[in-house]
Amino acid sequence: MKTIFRPLVVAYASLSVLLPAAALPWPVLLPACLSALLAVGTLWVRVLTGSPAESGVRPARAGLVVLAGLLTLPAVALLLHPFGVPVAPVPLIAGVALLATLLGVAGLLRIHRGRRDGWGERYDEPGVPAQRLAGAAPGRGESRAQGSVRTVAAVLVPVVLSLLVGTLAVRAVERGPHPALPGYLTVALDGWAAGIAHPLTVPARGVSVPVRVTSSGLPVSSQLLRLRVDGTVIASRRETVRPGMVYGLTVRVPAPPPDGCVRAVGVSVGAASTVFYVRSAASQGPRARGRGAC
Repeated sequence: MKTIFRPLVVAYASLSVLLPAAALPWPVLLPACLSALLAVGTLWVRVLTGSPAESGVRPARAGLVVLAGLLTLPAVALLLHPFGVPVAPVPLIAGVALLATLLGVAGLLRIHRGRRDGWGERYDEPGVPAQRLAGAAPGRGESRAQGSVRTVAAVLVPVVLSLLVGTLAVRAVERGPHPALPGYLTVALDGWAAGIAHPLTVPARGVSVPVRVTSSGLPVSSQLLRLRVDGTVIASRRETVRPGMVYGLTVRVPAPPPDGCVRAVGVSVGAASTVFYVRSAASQGPRARGRGAC
């Protein structure tokens, strides 16, 4: 029974270290996570193949332990999602602990059944297991055949279970209720204006700036398109915004005063807005530079 209790205790101890309340540094959490997965993988192999002396697949057991341990965490995460449990540290730790408990019970039942059937191996002692009862010892060919079957089962069962659980979880997620995504309304510079990286020089006649408005998941609404210069609204008009649409709009920015100052220009639709900066083309001359106080 020690072959079951030892990895079970290691799994419980390692999982307790991983609890967020422990607040330990990662050099401690990483070995604890690895030891927990390896302990659970050991329980998987004990349940599926029995003790090393019984199964006769000692060289392959290390790989099976690692494979089973690595498959445990995503399998638990896939099982949590269909039940509406968030895939977070605490639910994952609780799920792995519950799985380790179930594997421990299954391992103890396997040992009890083997002893009841008269095989009588002393699993807790190293070396060759105890002699089987008289008249019950199989031949060498039968023992090898049983070991081969158990090796194939130990490799295939975790893979088949992972595929089955993954398929069921994906189907459950696809068929389950999906909450509606939050709607949004965005305003951004479009066309050539999207490349504005410096204050835009506006000629005396003004400049037309393209703007892109995107609406998704919101009901049809009438929003005000506003043009602000240094926070003051200088123009506005009403626009009808429909969901799932992308609008290309144009705003006319007048020339700012030729005082050499850089001014912020804001374009907003409802609560969404974008900002860029402009200066007058007349302020670029040698005489106009330095005029006024910004």
